[in-house]
Amino acid sequence: MKKFIGILFMSMLVFVLSACGSDDETAQGGGSSGDEASGKSHNLIISHFLPGNHPIQTQVFDDIGSTLDEESDGRITTELYPSNALGDAGSQYDMAVTGEADIALSVHGYTPGRFPLVSVLELPFLAETAEHGSRIIANLYEEFPEFQEEHDETEALFLFTAEPAQIISKDHKIETPDDLDGLRVRTPSPLGNEILEALGAAPVSMPMGDVYESLERGVIDAAMVPLETLYNYNFHEIANYITVGNFSATPFFSVMNKDTYNSFSDADREVLDSLTGIETAAEAGAVFDVDGQKGKQQSEENGAEFIELSGDQLAAWQDALDEVTQGWIDDMEAEGYPGQEIYDRAVELKEEVRE
Repeated sequence: MKKFIGILFMSMLVFVLSACGSDDETAQGGGSSGDEASGKSHNLIISHFLPGNHPIQTQVFDDIGSTLDEESDGRITTELYPSNALGDAGSQYDMAVTGEADIALSVHGYTPGRFPLVSVLELPFLAETAEHGSRIIANLYEEFPEFQEEHDETEALFLFTAEPAQIISKDHKIETPDDLDGLRVRTPSPLGNEILEALGAAPVSMPMGDVYESLERGVIDAAMVPLETLYNYNFHEIANYITVGNFSATPFFSVMNKDTYNSFSDADREVLDSLTGIETAAEAGAVFDVDGQKGKQQSEENGAEFIELSGDQLAAWQDALDEVTQGWIDDMEAEGYPGQEIYDRAVELKEEVRE
């Protein structure tokens, strides 16, 4: 019996000492509490529709990935899947919703009707450059809960825009709205259709890859495209006339799976948040502007004529397109959104964020 009591006593002593040791370890930041404080390991799957050599990947996402890796001592890594490797461009948002991708990037317009408010940036004469448009849309997201609700199935990291679309033509010098009357013009979006129809043109939907040959062969008379296409699609070789009026800009999103975002520790989430938001949106937009300048330079060297709309000349275009803007406002108001307030704020931001 004495032997049994001795063994029981020793077992209890070991248990008490172990418990004390665990308490000390927790107090010093060790054990499971320490692991939780330092954050879990993550390998973030990032999916997008752009080519792997696009600066959105090689600059924006690579910079985000390297900073997360460095700040987490290698616990957070990224794995990039460009060129629709995991799903087509219209599926990217839902891939982030379901967790098929941790982070996804695409164009809002690839799922028509799902993000009505961001299409305010597609209205004419708002975005002057991609960086400028990106600052406008990023600020609208911060200020309007309705913008946030459009993305509430995910954690929105940053919204941005591509360069505003201009009108290029091989054979037609376009200076006034009347010059577009009856012309067949490639359109970038459903709202682009409305813009072109209001100007008397016949909108033609076609992939960007078909525009070069269609312009060259006269299948279309003009195309509404950003200046970066002069460089990236070699349109500088056939565009003899380029009318610059900032007719529409294409909104993009980069969003994150909510469960992935919420699984980050507070410290890791703080690092991630510092890599997103308005400044990252502006950086994403700026990469499009760089190629736009390259395209403009190539076109000038090739002898193209640029028609830069301003003053009374621009006013005629604005008058012709007032109905498109008012139509957008009326449609949003009819759906219960503050369309007028959002548009008015976008116009204010156009001046406020201009550098």
